[in-house]
This record gives sequence, C-alpha cells and structure tokens, in this order.
Amino acid sequence: MPKSLWKAVSAAAIMSFICAPSTMAAAQDGATNEAPVDQTEEASEEAPLVNERVVVTARRMDEAQQFVEQLSAAPRFAEQLSRWNKKICPTVVGLPAEQGQLIVDQIALRAMDIGLRPEKPGCDGNIIVFVTADGNELAQGMFEKDSSVFAYYDNDNTSTMGRDAFDDFLNTPRAVRWWHVSQTVSKDGIPLKGDAIASGFGDGFSNAPTVRSNGSRLEASVRQDLARVIIIVDASKTQGVSLSTLADYISMVALAQIDPNANTRGLETVMNLFETGEEADTNVKGMTQWDVAYLDSLYKAKRNAVNIDRQRNEIAMRIQKSPS
Repeated sequence: MPKSLWKAVSAAAIMSFICAPSTMAAAQDGATNEAPVDQTEEASEEAPLVNERVVVTARRMDEAQQFVEQLSAAPRFAEQLSRWNKKICPTVVGLPAEQGQLIVDQIALRAMDIGLRPEKPGCDGNIIVFVTADGNELAQGMFEKDSSVFAYYDNDNTSTMGRDAFDDFLNTPRAVRWWHVSQTVSKDGIPLKGDAIASGFGDGFSNAPTVRSNGSRLEASVRQDLARVIIIVDASKTQGVSLSTLADYISMVALAQIDPNANTRGLETVMNLFETGEEADTNVKGMTQWDVAYLDSLYKAKRNAVNIDRQRNEIAMRIQKSPS
C-alpha cells in the first residue's frame, strides 16, 4: 500500500465525523479493606484433606470445525484466508491518548503472541481504529471522500469481501464494524505484477497476473496477505463495556478476517460481545481460550493452502490439539 494512501482521506475530513464520548473509559477496580485473619484461632483447626480431581476436557474435532467455519471469512475469489505477514501498525483515532494507547497496546500484545511484530511509534498505520458517535455517518463519509481506501474497485492484486459485503459494512448499524483489504502475493510474499480487473459479477478477471504452478496438489503458488484493516467503533452502542474488553474484541477482528454475520451463539468467543446487534453482553470479558487457539492456529497453518477447505481443516485440527 502506498504510504500516501491514508493521507488521501484528509485528517480534517475524518475528524469532522468523529466525536469521542467522554463516557468511554476503562473500568477501575475498587480497592477493598479486609480485616486481618486471626491466625491463632485458625491454627487450632486443621483443614480437612480434600482429594481434588482435575478434569481435562479435550476439544472435539466437530466443535473446532464449527468454530472455524463460523468465524472465518475469505476475500472474494480467494482460495485462502488472509493474515498479516510480519509487521503491523495499529492506530486509534477519536479517543484521548491514554485510552487510545490501551487499545493499541492490546492489539500489539495479541499480535506478538502469534509471532507478529508491531512497528515503532510514528509508523504508517495499517490497522486504523476510528471511534465515533455515529458509525454509519463516518463510514459513508469516508467512502464518499475516497473509495480507494476500501479498495472498492479491485485492482493492483487487492481483494476484499466484495460489493454486497461492503454495502453491509456501510449501512448496517453495529457497535463495531470492520473492513479488510488483502493483497495476493506469491507463496514467498513477492508482490505480483499486473492488475486483476473484474470483468463482471461472477465472470472472473481480465488482465490477471500469471503465476506458474509448482505442480503440487498440496499447496498453491499464491497466498493472501492483509494490507490494511479499517475498524469503526460506534461509541453510542458500547455502553457498559470496559475498554479492556472492547480492546480484545477489536484485536480479534484486527488480526483475523472475521465474518461480521457469523452465528456465534453457543461458541466460546469474544465475538459474542455484540452478537445480538442490540446491546452488549457484559458477561463477555475478553478473548477466550478458543479465540487464542484460533489465532495461533491461523498463523501456524499453511498460508498457501491449495484451497480454503484444506486450510480451514488444518486450523481446526490445530485448535483441537491445542491446550484447552
């Protein structure tokens, strides 16, 4: 992505839509004063011996497959799931510096856990989190200013979820909405030459780059690298949610392309925070072990899998074998 791309959407134009509410703050744990324990009296009574059994519950393969199939989304026309290559640069717009830094730090911590490397302060943002009082107005305003930010027209080997998905992103009120832009590169990460231009809905591409097959049925000659992610938080719909929980939710959609319409009921995932689309589920406190296992498995699975079904199956197998 050219460094000047984000500058095409002027800071003034973006800020005109953003209004960071002062009510958004991280929850503070209150201090408690407890009376000291009388150790003399306590010592006279020996605690009974308890034979505790630790029950380890293994994940079932069908559960892991359901988790992967529900959450994962792939770019239109692509045969692999997208993921970041090495470096990320999260940036938050619309919050006081301290609160914005908390979100940036949480994304960075989750990224380092899966082998990614956050860039130094001042880097060109490729994960942009906007916090605003009206998500619809901001999304539509940004699109009117510069549709290329969202890769609305497929070119330069970029790919997205497509026009229908973008209409959903643009017009569906959500507490948090996200849009991923991916780039097709060689299996070794080398950018491809030539522009792939859609010749029509469902009609394939013209002028598509040519990549020689390696003759293997076990892997493809290309892969999908994330180029940028736009995340818009509608602060009016996040009431009652702690900033740390929200930061974990944002981290999940920043590091993996998650289906915004996934049916996550019955799954143990942070994506249930806003699953109903109406009000937040305050029982959700952050990423679950399933979420952590999914991200870890996504970033360990073969990136240039021959097709998305095989990649999802490998991810599910890794989740099933991971500690629960």
